[in-house]
Amino acid sequence: MDLLKHIGEKIRSQILRNGYASIELYAHENDIPKSTLSEIITGKHDPRLSTLAKICAGLDLTLSELFRDPELDTWVREKAAKYGARRSSSGPKGPKSGGGRKS
Repeated sequence: MDLLKHIGEKIRSQILRNGYASIELYAHENDIPKSTLSEIITGKHDPRLSTLAKICAGLDLTLSELFRDPELDTWVREKAAKYGARRSSSGPKGPKSGGGRKS
């Protein structure tokens, strides 16, 4: 799965579901540059969290609702498992000793 395209498609469908005649109209009414929104929707732009928050606010949608998706959960679990496997071979986990306070 391409994460950015997946999020972009979810935003596009939510814009249309909310009754906007076009993506351009939504962008204009919510003061989001049309080109930025278009690139987010097509997965060509990795948006800032503040931009996603602005998009969600215009859709009366929370950030957590945007990311609440079984496909995304699966994707995150797969990536986390791969990251954990690479990380476990790099050395011991846990806090380093000797860094505590002295009494």
